[in-house]
Amino acid sequence: MNELMIMLFAPLVAGFIAWALDIRGIREIVGILGAAVPLGILAKYYSTIAGSNPETVTHTITIGGFKLLFQLNTITWYFAAVASLVGVAMAFGMASTSRSSYEWLFALMSYTGVLGVFLSGDFVGFFLFWELMTFASFMMVLKRNRHESLKYFVLSVIGAYAMLIAIGILYAKTGALDFGTIRQALYMDAMLGSISKSLTALVFLLFLTAFGVKAGAVPLHVWAPGAYSEVDQSYTTFFSGALSKAGAYGFLLLYILMGTKLYTALGVWHNHMVFSYIIAWLGAITVVVAGFLAVLQEDIRKLFAYSSVSQVGYILLGLGLGTTLGFAGALFHVLSHAVFKGLFWLVVAALILRTGKTKFEDFGGLAEKMPITFAMALIAVLSLAGIPPMAGFASKWLLYEAAISAHMPLVAGAIFLGSGLAFAYVVRFLYAVWFGQRPSDLDDVEEAPLPLLIGMAILAIPNLVFGIAPGLVVKFIDDIMYSLFQIHIPVGGDYFKLVTPTGTYNALLVTVILTLGLAIAGLIFIYGAKARKVPVTDTYQSGNPVTEDYNLSMRRNFYRPLAEALDFWLKYSWDRFYERLAGMFEDFADSLREGFYNGNVQSYAWYLAVVLLILALWGVL
Repeated sequence: MNELMIMLFAPLVAGFIAWALDIRGIREIVGILGAAVPLGILAKYYSTIAGSNPETVTHTITIGGFKLLFQLNTITWYFAAVASLVGVAMAFGMASTSRSSYEWLFALMSYTGVLGVFLSGDFVGFFLFWELMTFASFMMVLKRNRHESLKYFVLSVIGAYAMLIAIGILYAKTGALDFGTIRQALYMDAMLGSISKSLTALVFLLFLTAFGVKAGAVPLHVWAPGAYSEVDQSYTTFFSGALSKAGAYGFLLLYILMGTKLYTALGVWHNHMVFSYIIAWLGAITVVVAGFLAVLQEDIRKLFAYSSVSQVGYILLGLGLGTTLGFAGALFHVLSHAVFKGLFWLVVAALILRTGKTKFEDFGGLAEKMPITFAMALIAVLSLAGIPPMAGFASKWLLYEAAISAHMPLVAGAIFLGSGLAFAYVVRFLYAVWFGQRPSDLDDVEEAPLPLLIGMAILAIPNLVFGIAPGLVVKFIDDIMYSLFQIHIPVGGDYFKLVTPTGTYNALLVTVILTLGLAIAGLIFIYGAKARKVPVTDTYQSGNPVTEDYNLSMRRNFYRPLAEALDFWLKYSWDRFYERLAGMFEDFADSLREGFYNGNVQSYAWYLAVVLLILALWGVL
């Protein structure tokens, strides 16, 4: 059997076996092995698709008269490798947190779906695996929360129909479904102009909707906070870290297939391509809005759910800049977000497994009880907040450099503001959960189980390695850009240093300086610092009087003053907007039902006569 097919279907087969056997221990071993197979095969093919003479590995299968093309090249390898890395970590996490063969089946099914999306070379396979991915993740949410699964289902259906219509239009105009032919046809049409500007804009809008839903871009993000929170948090590692990247990959596919056509059809505005400008601001708004909402959460699951939405916004922002440096930053953040946010969700899974709690007010002092988990959480905190020498800093630094080079200062400001917001909510997570006085009911808490710790380590190591040696990732991204667009990214340096037209980042030097600084600070703290006791009720009030109702501490209502400052904006909610819109459609449908299905036989006879008359006028009868 072809190795691409083994890589693609190994997780799905393992999921079915785990579900069928349903034997504790064997189920977990089968699931982990099935999740590891794609990563192993991808490692084997690295030397083939990378380097000075990269090759593309292809395989074609025929199903129902359709030929499905699968291809492994630099870009598909990169996305598949990111998904597989997170998939293996997810499997180790679920070995500790999942007690259901149902969850193993659909978690690994979604893994196959994501890989299929990345490896497909035509829209038939792309759409089929997109729906498999969506169905499997929907079933995971459905098991624990019916309301949130319905929200996810409705938005996903809207995105699926939008994509299907867009694919239909492209097929009608190009006569092809494979990406290579479509790309060539649209490139030629960019010069000929046979496809109208309005139709091109419609296709762009449809794809924007489809990919925006999966990426969780504002205002299509409303499914994400609930869905991410209401599944096994080990699975959310994959849900947030890998599945959301299908949306980002879709936006990249827009550039690959339609970039030239969209440029000629929609034009430029203030020296920026209109379509990319829209994507950039969609990402910038997502970064800021979701970042503020994350800060205001009192539940750690909801906090990191909104944080996931915000961080994917960085990827869209980078792609929207429309420059090679922007693409480099976006693709780097695909990796860094996957490893630091996946790590965060495994830490959350460990906290819930050992304590059964999710609210900030119920935590405290767990660093002593769960030291290894705390170390992993610290790595994730530093990376998400964009603090060197973690991978999160390197990717955000490239994005910031790209925004400045593209002369988009407001977008650069969104990157900076988003990083500030990220620092605000992870600092609270760090202190409220791990430091301070520990509640008495947490005195018997134990360290996370070994499989869960292994999953954390799988994601913690890339955070450190690619943070200290970001050139490893940038070099591969340069290969991607050259294979796609025959251009190199304007980043020099070596494995440890990045040099752009506007700045230099020496990760190794920063690492050495920070290590020395922390060592000196540690010695001062141990031998020279004077400690003082701080009562657990110590608060800050932002100028407000201390009362029983208004008592702010790190664990309770810490950012309440910010919520009060944003009170005007918080009155508006996309959730409420969609609920009202759904209510209007429901009322309209009820009116139609009551008007047409009234039980009157004469009315039905008239309906039939009108339909027959219309068909006769059209020449059908």
